[in-house]
Amino acid sequence: MKSARAVLAALLLCTVVGGLGVGCKGTKTDRISRLLADPVAFASKDVTVAGRVTKVWDPSLGFLNIAAYQVDDGSGRIWVLSRNGAPSEGREVGLKARVRRDFKLGNEVLGAVLNEVERRER
Repeated sequence: MKSARAVLAALLLCTVVGGLGVGCKGTKTDRISRLLADPVAFASKDVTVAGRVTKVWDPSLGFLNIAAYQVDDGSGRIWVLSRNGAPSEGREVGLKARVRRDFKLGNEVLGAVLNEVERRER
């Protein structure tokens, strides 16, 4: 009976978290290298990405919850813009985000970034 509960709990966890591509086999995630190679194809579309946070930029030091963080999935790295603060460096995240193909900061074009829609952390 305990093993049946454990299997049920694992399936429930995969269902809840699986939509964001964190931790469950068979869950579809978009590779960052594909997003960066052809950002026009993904422009203004929602994607699912999973990886490790490698850098965090939080100009308000957590007071305004506006931050950016970089995610590395092993195929590439991409910046994620968030209105929910940033996870700590080294954390594993899965996220649903909208692709912005030509993000500008002042007069400088930074290229493709993601606007965070939803995030899960492990």
